[in-house]
Amino acid sequence: MIGLDTSAIIDLFRGKPEIKGFFESNKEPLAATIVSYLELFFGLNPSDPKHGAEGECYRKFFEGIYNISLTHQACEEASRIFWNLKKEGRIIEQYDCLIGALLIKNGITKILTKNPKHFGRIKGLTVLTY
Repeated sequence: MIGLDTSAIIDLFRGKPEIKGFFESNKEPLAATIVSYLELFFGLNPSDPKHGAEGECYRKFFEGIYNISLTHQACEEASRIFWNLKKEGRIIEQYDCLIGALLIKNGITKILTKNPKHFGRIKGLTVLTY
């Protein structure tokens, strides 16, 4: 199974040709995290009709994909990832730590992202890019 980072979901909806190629050739099941859902909706202004339509597309997308919900264990793992990276001087955003932790805690070791620099710092994840 391959986990999708928020950047991959955004690029998919924007119709970026680079990611279309990945989706056309991919044969593995895909998953997305509740954190990506949150990040997507933080980017939408609820009073903007265009954003309302975009939100509906995201809702339908998440209904049709394996969803990974937040757990106490993943939160603790995200904290470990964050503090280990901070100690190494290689800090990344906390949401990225949580997305990585959610995937790892659910046995998913691959992530598709446009941000390989960040996710490549998380031990236990193989980064796929497009």
